[in-house]
Amino acid sequence: MALGNNIKKYRHNLGITQEELASILCVTGQAVSKWESGSGMPDVTQIVPLAQALNVSTDALFGYAPENYDVKLAEEINQKANDLRDSGEQSEGALHAVEYLDQLCEENVFNYGILMRYVQAVAHMSRYVNPKNSYYTELLKDDEKKWKKIVRTAENRALQVIRFSGDKDLTDKCHYALAWLCWHLQDWEKGRQHIDALPTIRSNMLQETLLPYYIPIDTDEGKMRWKAQIRDNYQNFIRGINKQIVYTAEAMSWVSPLEEVEENCRWGISMMDEFMKDERMRAHCQGFYRETSKFLMAAYLRAGKAEKAAAEWKRLSEKIDAYVTFCATVKKKPKTEVLQIFGEKAADNMSHYTREWIDGKLEFMQGQLKSLCSEAVFSEFLNLLA
Repeated sequence: MALGNNIKKYRHNLGITQEELASILCVTGQAVSKWESGSGMPDVTQIVPLAQALNVSTDALFGYAPENYDVKLAEEINQKANDLRDSGEQSEGALHAVEYLDQLCEENVFNYGILMRYVQAVAHMSRYVNPKNSYYTELLKDDEKKWKKIVRTAENRALQVIRFSGDKDLTDKCHYALAWLCWHLQDWEKGRQHIDALPTIRSNMLQETLLPYYIPIDTDEGKMRWKAQIRDNYQNFIRGINKQIVYTAEAMSWVSPLEEVEENCRWGISMMDEFMKDERMRAHCQGFYRETSKFLMAAYLRAGKAEKAAAEWKRLSEKIDAYVTFCATVKKKPKTEVLQIFGEKAADNMSHYTREWIDGKLEFMQGQLKSLCSEAVFSEFLNLLA
C-alpha cells in the first residue's frame, strides 16, 4: 500500500491525472488506479520508467528518502572498517575492510553512508593491487576475476550514491575515491571525469568566505553562531592544507632525494605545529601530523638512517602523549561546552582518542615502516626505541 500511496502523492505533486500518467507509461488508466489503491502492483520492468515519469528516484518511490538513512550506523560501521584496515598486514587489512563493508552494504542497501565508505575502501585497497604502485603486494594477483567484480561493485554503488543520495558531501567523496581507483587502474579518461566533478579552490569563490556575513550578530546567540562559523571555516581550510601536505610527503618519500623529503616534511610539520597553537584546531591536525611524520621516517629508514627515524618517532610520541592528555582533559568538560568550543567533528575525534586507540595505530604504523625498509635497518630502529 505504501507504494500505491507514493505513486498517488508524486502524481498529485506533478498535477497530472491517472490517465495522463498511464499515457506516459503506455498502460491503461485502470492499471494506474489499481496501483494507487493497492489492488495491483506495477510490473518490475515498469518501476524505473514509473519513477522517471514521476520525477523521483526509485528509492523515493518505495518510501525511502535520502535523509532517512541511519547516519549513526554508517559512522559506527566506518569506524569498524577503519579498525580492520589498520590491523595486521596492510594489504590483508585493506581486503578485510572491503569484505566487511560489502556484507554491510548488502544488509543496508539504502544506507548511502555505508555504500560511500565501501567505494573509499576499494580505492584504498587498489594501491596493493596495482603492480605499478609503490605499495604493490600482489594482492589478488591470482584472482583477477574477484578484483574486477570488486571494482564493478564499487562503481555501481558509487553511481547509486551520486544519482540518488542528494547529499553533495557523499557524492564528492565517491567521485574522489573513484578518481583514485581509476588512477590505480590507469583509466585516465574516466578518472579525469571524476576529478572534473569535484569542487576546486582555484576560483577562491568559496561558501566559507561568505557564510559568516549571513549570520546576524545583533544578539548574543547570533555572535556565538558567527564565531562558530569562523571556527568551522578555519578547521575546513586547515584540513585541506594538511591533506595536501600529507599527499606530497607520501609522493616525495618515494621519488625525491632525502634532503628534499626532509625539507618538505619539516615545513609541513611546522605548519601544523603553528595551527595547533589554537586548541580548537588540534583535532584537525593529529592524523595528518602522524602521517607526515611516518613518511619522513620511511624516507630515513629506506636511506639506512635508523637513528634519525628513531629520533623522529620519539618526537612524534611526545606530541601524541600531549594530545592524549589534552583529550582526557576535554572529556571532563560538559558535552555541550565541548561542542560549543570545538565543534562536532573535533568533539567526536577527541572522544575516540584514547591511549589504547592510538597505541593500536602506532603498532600498525610500525608494521608499515617495517615493510618499507630492510630487516636490519628496522631492527636497529627498534633497538634505538627501546
